[in-house]
Amino acid sequence: MNSHSAIIDFHAHILPRADHGSTGRAETKNQLALYRKAGVDTVVATPHFYPNSVSIDSFLYSIDFSAEKLTELLATEEEPSPKILLGAEVLYCENMHHMEGVEKLCIRGTDVLLLELPLSSDWSPALFHTVRELNKRCRVVLAHIDRYVRQHDDDLWSLIECGVMAQVNAYSLSSFFERRRLMPFFDYGAVVALGSDLHNVNASAVEKLIGAKKYLGAEYDAIMARTAELITNAQPI
Repeated sequence: MNSHSAIIDFHAHILPRADHGSTGRAETKNQLALYRKAGVDTVVATPHFYPNSVSIDSFLYSIDFSAEKLTELLATEEEPSPKILLGAEVLYCENMHHMEGVEKLCIRGTDVLLLELPLSSDWSPALFHTVRELNKRCRVVLAHIDRYVRQHDDDLWSLIECGVMAQVNAYSLSSFFERRRLMPFFDYGAVVALGSDLHNVNASAVEKLIGAKKYLGAEYDAIMARTAELITNAQPI
């Protein structure tokens, strides 16, 4: 285990049957074993929220049901498991800053919202307006900016300079070229969290979350400290 800071996976799909991350309790049990072996202290469960296909209330109902099943599973585990926090990976939609109850999609107990931006090549002015306004209601963390940095480097900086924060999927750092594109965001302090983006039982995703320290050095601990500050008041299941 990291001797300097807690290891926090800020982006993971581990809730049984909540989305396509885990097919059920057996798969989640194996995911927890991966985390335990790697020495991960805290995992933020971030099931996908698609605003154009489900209401916030329906989504939260399904997440709470899944979290109950996970709590039951944790009670049967003989070895200690990571602390599990409930959040969401919220897909952007235009004008979502007007959405009633959008704060309920934040990590439970916090005002931190993980926002997934579109992969389209053209980000409209409405996107920038929506994200900036949403950041006034919640503290927005952009999910896996490594997916956008090739096409939207300048656009990402425009959002970050307005106070929006960023999360990076750790596996992207194993590529020299991806790492070179991302390092300015690390140097600026814009990256506040790392994630495995774990789906199913993918040992490599968790190993690369731990292995990211090889590329980041002391910055790895600094990022984990920023994450810990973000989730100070989060409510574990």
